[in-house]
Amino acid sequence: AKLVQRSGAFECAFMSGYGVALSRLGDPDVGLVSFAEVVDAGKHVCRAAGDVPVVGDGDTGFGGVANVRRSVFEFHRAGFAAISIEDQVFPKRCAFAQGVKVVDRLEAVARLKAALDARDEIRAKGGDILVIGRTDCRLADNVDDGLREALWRCAAFEELGADIVYFEAPQSVSEMRALNERKKQGGAFTMLAQVEKADEGGTVLSAKQCAELGYDAALFGLTLINASAAAMQSALAGMSQSAQSGLAAEHPKCGDGSLGSLLNFAELNEIAGMPAHRQLEQKYLPANFQSFADGIGAVGMDGEGGRKGGIVL
Repeated sequence: AKLVQRSGAFECAFMSGYGVALSRLGDPDVGLVSFAEVVDAGKHVCRAAGDVPVVGDGDTGFGGVANVRRSVFEFHRAGFAAISIEDQVFPKRCAFAQGVKVVDRLEAVARLKAALDARDEIRAKGGDILVIGRTDCRLADNVDDGLREALWRCAAFEELGADIVYFEAPQSVSEMRALNERKKQGGAFTMLAQVEKADEGGTVLSAKQCAELGYDAALFGLTLINASAAAMQSALAGMSQSAQSGLAAEHPKCGDGSLGSLLNFAELNEIAGMPAHRQLEQKYLPANFQSFADGIGAVGMDGEGGRKGGIVL
């Protein structure tokens, strides 16, 4: 989140359930992460992102409609600018995993309506949070015509009043185009979510190409955690080579572009916020308050227990 904010290149950030599962638990995105763990992670992500709005992955809302409402309220309190609610069964799993199943149309509509009503209650009190309606029908095992059903549900979510709608895993550019060809004029915003899967023959469109297809937002939800894992694997390989060979020269180095190349330590500290922390410590050094203490004078009690030495006792 800090790196996204520091880059100055992005209008918003996204905290994915996949990322929380992998970074907090070391487990796949199969519904193991609890509501409390997601909200706790979100508080830290939103704080670290600074002035960059953060979208939170609300999965299925973590239960029934009461849980959905609670998710919207707590995501708002955590600092999220938006929450996505999807139509998978609970517990859910990554949309690209095998065995994805969705609830029926009516339950999907009821679930999102519960989220939208919670959003409207927040707005009535002067707050705000966007609700994103997401459907995972395209690759669901229990849907016959995934594309047709995905488009129907996006239209239904838009009609309900969702701020943004999208369906996961369009299988071609023509499918990507289909959503915007069918949305209402002046209706909900649309988003295209993409995952890098070159090993499966997938392609990824640029943000500009997404805009040319009519999308208002382009989501690359796993790019950074993938890059993090790749960098750590590379560094571990370099550390392993050094350990086996006994050569310190094979250990990962700072900024040389070699296997497992590292940031310079000063740059790492800068990202972590160490210079700002040191400035804070310097500001509140006890020695800085010597003149203030000297100006107070002696403190004691007079016979009437009143004022002496500039202090009201």
